Amino acid sequence: MNKLHPISEQERLDVIDIIRGFAIFGILLVNMAHFSYPDMYLSLVGKNNFFTENWGALDHLTRGFLDIFVQAKFITMFSFLFGFGMVIMMERAKAKGEKFVPIYLRRLFVLFGFGVIHAFFIWDGDILMDYALMGFLLLLFRNFKPITLLIWAIVLFSLYSLPYLFIGIYSLSTNNGMETFYDQEFIQEMEKEAKQAMEHYQNGTFLEVFKQRIHDRLYYMDSLGMWPLQPILYGYSMIPYFSMFLLGAAFAKWRMFHEVKKNQQLLKRICWTGLLVGLPLNILAVFEQSFWFIGAPFLMLFYVMSITLIMKQQKWQKKFMKVAAVGRTAFTNYIMQSIICTSLFYSYGFGLYGKVYPFVGLFISIVIFAVQVIISHKWLKKYRLGPLEWVWRTLTYWNVQKLKINRIAEMEK
Repeated sequence: MNKLHPISEQERLDVIDIIRGFAIFGILLVNMAHFSYPDMYLSLVGKNNFFTENWGALDHLTRGFLDIFVQAKFITMFSFLFGFGMVIMMERAKAKGEKFVPIYLRRLFVLFGFGVIHAFFIWDGDILMDYALMGFLLLLFRNFKPITLLIWAIVLFSLYSLPYLFIGIYSLSTNNGMETFYDQEFIQEMEKEAKQAMEHYQNGTFLEVFKQRIHDRLYYMDSLGMWPLQPILYGYSMIPYFSMFLLGAAFAKWRMFHEVKKNQQLLKRICWTGLLVGLPLNILAVFEQSFWFIGAPFLMLFYVMSITLIMKQQKWQKKFMKVAAVGRTAFTNYIMQSIICTSLFYSYGFGLYGKVYPFVGLFISIVIFAVQVIISHKWLKKYRLGPLEWVWRTLTYWNVQKLKINRIAEMEK
């Protein structure tokens, strides 16, 4: 299947699968820092620390490239697709005469369960738990008109961005980074946390690695107000993602990607606006990271619209269809990235934690994704769904889903 076509209850939008495939790659590029060294703690210390002082010029250039073009762009892209997907699922349920809300609630509960397993037993940087929790809130917006969803997305994101805009301007005007807002005692504590993580993940026993993972996960949850629950802090922390949920839902209701030719001029305007606004803000983020939070969605929209417009050309459709296979098995590939990378970097595997810097990490990411493209493409020649997608869908519908493709039966239809 190489041609784009309108979606039906049996069919998929190839361009959305391709965008989702690229999102999975971008997320891996960003997560590689957290997989391979204690980036969560070091980001609170500042750019100049005991770990980065060992980097070479290529490592700093790689990190700068990732900060400008990748950091926060693909997690917002994935969030955009999550909101888009909810509307598509709702439309399909309606077409089949099914009750959408009970099905979607089960889907979110299963997703949350997977997130718990992922966060506490595989890798602490999980986002699935947050997506599931925000998904419950998204249900309240399911019947809103697309313009209403757009207004909510803009208002929420603007409220979130204003404090970071002021912080960014202040930091640049005083020639100090965001770490200026942290006292020396806090910075020293973060350095201690980073060194402890380095020791345990690199040399610790399996139990020490497990305890460190729990410690890191709880620190992450506490910093966002997720646990113990602080509703105002947690809600504010999740605005960048939830606003993209709403934006994706609006695009789905407007059928932006279903009718590309009809919406071509609007898509082009969004594309160029995303680039002209997003690129300068993300360049500023190299000097002051608070601009990431403002500029990322704009550059994300540039990527999404560019892929959509490029995919109008037949030659690009053929080239990118293997990436679509990763998008169709995104859940499986996301979890597999964690399993592969923790095996590479943690002591119970190859123990490379703290020994790989950004330049090498970039090539490791490319190799992992290339392998995932090949495997996903081959898998979908024989199976309808990725293995974890099959489990997720089976638990969602309380019905064992067909997995293996019966080509003879399909040809006889």
